[in-house]
Amino acid sequence: MRYVMKRSQIVAVLGERAADDLKAASDADMIELRLDLATEPIQTIKAIREATEKPIIATNRLQAEGGKFQGSERERIELLVQASEYADLVDIELQAELREEFISQVSRPVIVSYHDFQGMPGIDELAAIKERMKMAGAAIAKIAVTPRSLKDDLDLLEFLLAADLPLCLIAMGDLGRHLRAVAPLYGSALAYGYVRESTAPGQMSLAELSSARELLKW
Repeated sequence: MRYVMKRSQIVAVLGERAADDLKAASDADMIELRLDLATEPIQTIKAIREATEKPIIATNRLQAEGGKFQGSERERIELLVQASEYADLVDIELQAELREEFISQVSRPVIVSYHDFQGMPGIDELAAIKERMKMAGAAIAKIAVTPRSLKDDLDLLEFLLAADLPLCLIAMGDLGRHLRAVAPLYGSALAYGYVRESTAPGQMSLAELSSARELLKW
């Protein structure tokens, strides 16, 4: 399902204290609720839905890709399907065992995501990952990797410029941190910022991203 955006969107990442933190997310264009960080995830997304008109991304992150959900994979996917009723988009990992089944059950645009906290695949492999996301039906492809050099950063920007579908490209860690502010200039669809505490290495705060957008005019 296609999801059209006129410009890069700042996404406020909310978790355990989402209802309280929503008040501090006024500068965000969108809200991501990390269901795996919420104590009562369905009640929380219902409350967020009632409290804001901003688009909501429902995410229940796989443990292997940085998530905290404690149940089975079947339970994780079923919770995300249930939460999709209150969301505008849903996020599912490319590597998720039940990805195809999940996508067939939801009626929302899907962000298909991939995270590498240890390093960065080569450009050819990244291209193959993006193609798999495209074939899976991704409305937005989200690729988050950990560059090991400034040359890696440059390669990521070139990769982003050549994207043939909406792509959120995130460079994690210290060497990639500046790309969180710069990547939207090169077409990255989404920029994720935290309200209370970081949920990924090198992640900027919502306030920092808002300042970067104002300064760089993306």
